[in-house]
Amino acid sequence: MQNIQVFGITHNDAESHQKFSEENKLNFPLLLDTDRNLALLYGATDKLEGRFNRITIVIDKSGKIIQIDKDVNPGTQGPDIVNFMKSHKSN
Repeated sequence: MQNIQVFGITHNDAESHQKFSEENKLNFPLLLDTDRNLALLYGATDKLEGRFNRITIVIDKSGKIIQIDKDVNPGTQGPDIVNFMKSHKSN
């Protein structure tokens, strides 16, 4: 299996983030981006208000971005990441 770390990021406050994590039994850390700096930087949003678009960013151990997926399907996002990592490892 790949040696990866998954993070979730949202613009919501810490209390709503904790509630979301508990309700969905997430097994990865959730990070706060209340000022939307990361969302603006990586293209998850283009404005200071409104919703984030769901995106996946894969960053290698050296800090290099190796994939940005802006067409995420929430139903297959986990397997999609695993498949990408398997195919990337063989390249």
